[in-house]
Amino acid sequence: MKLLDQFSFTELMPALSTEGMRALDKAAKEALAKDVRQTDAPIEGETRAAIEAGYELMKLAGTALFKKAVEVLDAYRGDVYCGDIYRGSGNAPETQIRTAPRSVAVFVGGGNNGGDGLVLAKLLIEAGIPCTTYSLAAADKFQNEAKMALDDFVQAGGRLIPYSPAAESLSQAGTAPRTPRFADFDLIVDCMLGNGAYGELRELYAAAVRDIAASNIPVVAADAPTGYDSQEHVRREPCTRACETLLFGFPRLDAYTREGGPAFGEASIAPLGYPAGIVEQFSENTFLATEALIPQMLPARDDWGDKRTQGCAMIVAGSGDMPGAAALCTQAALRSGAGLVTLASPEAVMSVLQAKLSEPVFVNLQDIAGQDADSTDDRATALSPAHIPQILEKAAHNQALAIGPGIGSAECTRDAVIEILPQLNCPLVIDADALNAIATHNKTSASPTSGAASYLHSIETAAILTPHRREFERLFGALPTNDIDIPKLLRDIARNTKKVILLKGAPTFVAAPDGRVFIVPAHNSGLAKGGSGDVLTGIITALLAQGLSTCEAAVLGALLHQKAGRIARTKMGAFSMLPSDVIGALPQAFN
Repeated sequence: MKLLDQFSFTELMPALSTEGMRALDKAAKEALAKDVRQTDAPIEGETRAAIEAGYELMKLAGTALFKKAVEVLDAYRGDVYCGDIYRGSGNAPETQIRTAPRSVAVFVGGGNNGGDGLVLAKLLIEAGIPCTTYSLAAADKFQNEAKMALDDFVQAGGRLIPYSPAAESLSQAGTAPRTPRFADFDLIVDCMLGNGAYGELRELYAAAVRDIAASNIPVVAADAPTGYDSQEHVRREPCTRACETLLFGFPRLDAYTREGGPAFGEASIAPLGYPAGIVEQFSENTFLATEALIPQMLPARDDWGDKRTQGCAMIVAGSGDMPGAAALCTQAALRSGAGLVTLASPEAVMSVLQAKLSEPVFVNLQDIAGQDADSTDDRATALSPAHIPQILEKAAHNQALAIGPGIGSAECTRDAVIEILPQLNCPLVIDADALNAIATHNKTSASPTSGAASYLHSIETAAILTPHRREFERLFGALPTNDIDIPKLLRDIARNTKKVILLKGAPTFVAAPDGRVFIVPAHNSGLAKGGSGDVLTGIITALLAQGLSTCEAAVLGALLHQKAGRIARTKMGAFSMLPSDVIGALPQAFN
């Protein structure tokens, strides 16, 4: 089992801001330039050595873009599959090209993003893939490493074609041209502006984006789609809608937010070989956690141990109206490696749960709740303070406990949650209605320092909070209007409460009390269904019971939940998949 702080930055990549990525790129060029000069003397400005170092990075970016273009061509041109053919000459990397593409259109601007596109175009020419390069800048506008890329492109036989917009694109701003201009291409690659562009697009660039959109063919963006404002972190109109965006160096949060995601499409990373020491200087303590981490993070199994050796988990869940939440949470915990799972639920729903489940140990919270309940309707169907001794006795024999799924909002239940949490000694997962109970500590309004936050700080036991957005806002107040600001807020709350905060959504964020924030880039509408959160809670609780820390359990649990959801969607479709299908996909997710 590997801990999160044991991964290298190439395995668990830091997510950088636009400014951070630019600063890292500049520092890396200077460091590489020193190596070229074999001196430690400081380098001021863009010396020849720095430009040459920058061009080496640009060639790495362009090569990665070439491989991505071929990959997308293969994916989108399967209808003309011609067998495995290798097309290549000159310096083009050896790449298997399964299809026979008609041609690729590369749109370049005059900056370094355009230079990346010129490296790509040169490699396409050398690989024998028909390529047309449209430039939105005159040749004399290319400077430094972009000029070096242009020279090599021309030497390889490339020719810049000045982009001239369709009349409709200029005269009908915001309206797609009536006649698609680029429909004869198989792929368009957007290398016009890239990371760091901001403000409204100049009309020539806006017209190009409209022309591209009208062609209705796949678009790959280099570093950022044209029209995305990297300063305000919003999509301007018009904005390229890429099927995929290749991010150079390290991930940027923009590619995974609700604002940026629809424009970036599927984001992938092209590492550029930055020196490790320099990367560490620019880390912002925010990391992209992907499914590739799962195999190394899984807890070790003891083939010689008994069921208790594999971890004992307890779940306090269910009520008269929501027994299904308890069943889903428990089944997910059982499917996630825990050796023994104990389910505590009110007596009135126990027969339903016992009919659904065979494997857990059942703790029947006996019909003594009526003395605390709000009405006869709550009698024996809701968690109550009278049940606390029974729960504490069983909890003492478990390594982790979850509380909240489907317990309801009766006053007696809220009182029980508030009373029992400070008395529990094992690591906790606090979910759903347990979070809503804690939110009642906010007497007037919710904020990161209001009553709920103070109560959570007072709980000494390590815990994971798993709110969705509405539950979060009941606890801590409004979320930022732009997802780009969420990591900072979660970081502060996790530090103040001493708890791990897992904010469910697309993407999912996990914030640890030590200041680290992890982005889990999930966006699956099939998971946006009642019961999905109960499954996540069961997975995380089982991982805690097997010895993972709260931070590791939250990140790994979110990744497994995302992977199982993706598998279930592939099989059942987003419309029809159910939370129980996600549980059914857990064996594949773990393996």
